[in-house]
Amino acid sequence: MILCVTLNPCLDKTLNTPDWKPGDNVRGQSVSYVVGGKGNNVARALKRLGQSARPVTFLGGLVGAHCELLLRAVDGFDPLIVKTEATSRVISTIRSESTPATAFFDPDPAISTGEAAQLIEAVASALSQGGVEALTLSGSSPAPATHEIYSELIALGRARRVPIFLDTYGPPLEAIWGFWPEVIQLNRREAGIHLRDNSPTDADVLSLLKRWASRGVKVGLITNGEHPAIAMIDGQAYRAMPPKISAVNPIGSGDCLLAGLVDARLRGLTSVELLKFGMGCAVNNAMVWDAGAIDLDQTNQWSEQVQVEAI
Repeated sequence: MILCVTLNPCLDKTLNTPDWKPGDNVRGQSVSYVVGGKGNNVARALKRLGQSARPVTFLGGLVGAHCELLLRAVDGFDPLIVKTEATSRVISTIRSESTPATAFFDPDPAISTGEAAQLIEAVASALSQGGVEALTLSGSSPAPATHEIYSELIALGRARRVPIFLDTYGPPLEAIWGFWPEVIQLNRREAGIHLRDNSPTDADVLSLLKRWASRGVKVGLITNGEHPAIAMIDGQAYRAMPPKISAVNPIGSGDCLLAGLVDARLRGLTSVELLKFGMGCAVNNAMVWDAGAIDLDQTNQWSEQVQVEAI
């Protein structure tokens, strides 16, 4: 079992419409719902890869109840949920043929310190029961009370010798000290936030990866969209170039990449194979609309087209 933690989940609503312009009264043609939040996307992708995953998240209000129903009835998960007083957020995406897709985000919910403590306790209990092969920590922190949760969970996981895979930025990343995860993944923009530099160079990225490695991070990876990613795995630096594609929806590609890294690491793939497979998952996700809806055979085909070189 792989526990996939999301601190800032959402109900992703996609409304498909005819072409429109601001000020129009627009009638939707179809609507779809999926539970979003990076860790939930990771769990969905891991399941597609044949792994057993369990989402761990906050949910509140009627929106949260809808999310729980979808996670159980549609995705087939047994989620570990901490109920919150604040209602979970909705992200509404308006999509038409010629108008660029536009997303509207609800404000982040206010999570209390007591609710944050409940989530830490829930993960600690799950770890103590055994059978957890890995722990993924994904996405942003919605409230000050949740900023240090990832740091606490890393310490818990390390104590149980459970490999930890981290994909976050901002306050949750800054709060980490002492114990570090086995794997850290960021995109170039997020790395820039961490480095306080809007345009980090390759040299800046390599320096950051080396610092992480000195703290015990075995796999560090900084992606850059369609441009080459830079990684450091067990002390060796690599550059990985994804194939050229016409993306359908890149949302969730980083989450699928993390799922691929988890799967590859648990299967004991080599460093080059790990990079190829992880990025193959990301590419496969970008070719479909729903985040995490990847296919193993297609992922393997895309993986073969990823070019990796040692730096």
